[in-house]
Amino acid sequence: MKINNTKYQKYVGILLLCIIVWGCYLLISKIWTILSSVDPNLGAGLIVASATILVSVLSLIFSKKQEQKVEIESQLREKKIPTYEGIINFIFRITFAEKVGKKQPTEKEMIQFFTDTTRDLVVWGSHDMIRAFTKFREELARLSNNNNESSEMLICVENLLIAIRIDLGHKHKRIKRGEILRLYVNDIPDNF
Repeated sequence: MKINNTKYQKYVGILLLCIIVWGCYLLISKIWTILSSVDPNLGAGLIVASATILVSVLSLIFSKKQEQKVEIESQLREKKIPTYEGIINFIFRITFAEKVGKKQPTEKEMIQFFTDTTRDLVVWGSHDMIRAFTKFREELARLSNNNNESSEMLICVENLLIAIRIDLGHKHKRIKRGEILRLYVNDIPDNF
């Protein structure tokens, strides 16, 4: 007779839960018995002291956990910054190459950029950042095949820049569509 694995796990889980509940009941009843046999003033003092110690220990555990979380986020941010700076440099290189007398990136340089950046984003990028970069790459490929400018590309670039800012911890509540693009594109309409 073959037992279904999920049914077996369910029964074992219920059994373990019952054992834990029974153990907690026995522990609480034992503590209650001890406290009820003690002088009421001493029992109240023990309860207050125990509660103080418990709150102190829980506060310490919580603060250490928060400290560890902040440290991990800080270390991740340090790893993300070079990747995101590379993305921004690439965008500005494409945007301003002709204006500053430099050549547009070659196809080989673009392939190398996308390969390196994709590798880094797989490890360090947030889900929103990966989605924004994928959309940017797809839009750039579509534009290079059609050889025309598109407001979709500008929206895509701004979404990518916003995703970078959010992933690095900036709040995005007050930035409106087009405000980041206006930093380096002069003719963005007000109703963009």
